[in-house]
Amino acid sequence: MNEVNEYYNEVAHKYDYMYEEPYWFLYHEILTRLTGDHISDKNSRILDLGTGTGKWAIFFSESGNEVTAIDQSMEMLKYAKMKSDLRDLNITYRNMSAEKIDLKEKYFDYVVAYGDVLSYCKDINVVLNEIKKSLKSSGKLLFTVDNSYAFLNDFLSNVEGYNAKKIVDGEKISIGDKSISKKKFLTKPFFPEEIETILFRNGFKSIDMASLVNFGLYDEEKLARKIDLAADWEYKYCRKRELFACGEHLFISAVLESES
Repeated sequence: MNEVNEYYNEVAHKYDYMYEEPYWFLYHEILTRLTGDHISDKNSRILDLGTGTGKWAIFFSESGNEVTAIDQSMEMLKYAKMKSDLRDLNITYRNMSAEKIDLKEKYFDYVVAYGDVLSYCKDINVVLNEIKKSLKSSGKLLFTVDNSYAFLNDFLSNVEGYNAKKIVDGEKISIGDKSISKKKFLTKPFFPEEIETILFRNGFKSIDMASLVNFGLYDEEKLARKIDLAADWEYKYCRKRELFACGEHLFISAVLESES
């Protein structure tokens, strides 16, 4: 069992509660708006890659789409299925790695990989190849990754030259939160141009990119009362390249190069 799987199996029972802060409500509101820019039709076939506890699988299913959701963590899938059963939703859940997608090929209209799945995987090139096989020729990939600028800012603000160099050299970084779990795992953050290049080399073209969340630090109490207002401003400026160094995460939408 890999480190990422071990971590998520351990925290599955409290995972949803880890994202109850106003910041994450704002993050998800912006991401919902960006998603709506690309998936506005119903009755689409959507593959939710790394579904976790099913937040986005449930969202897409409730919007009238056919959803297949996969995850390596059996514990996360247990909670995802429990939540969707309570809503009487027909979502297909499979215990499966993003690096070996054993599903019907050229079947899905969209592949969605939120929660930084492509940062946490062992080999992004392998995963992109699996996604390519899963998508229809006219399909679209939507995903988030960790932003290298955010890591670079954290390391340099603490004068950690060694770790800052690892970011610049494109190496993976060990992450974790001792208040949640003693376990750690590796993430691969990306600079905007870096992820665009990787997509191109794997037969995809980036058609949209945004940075999340760019403004702040927010006063949590005020933010909790005015999430929608903050989201309006964040969404208005999230695609400005000059702000891409500010957000902790990048959102990207891509299509197969031959169909762009």
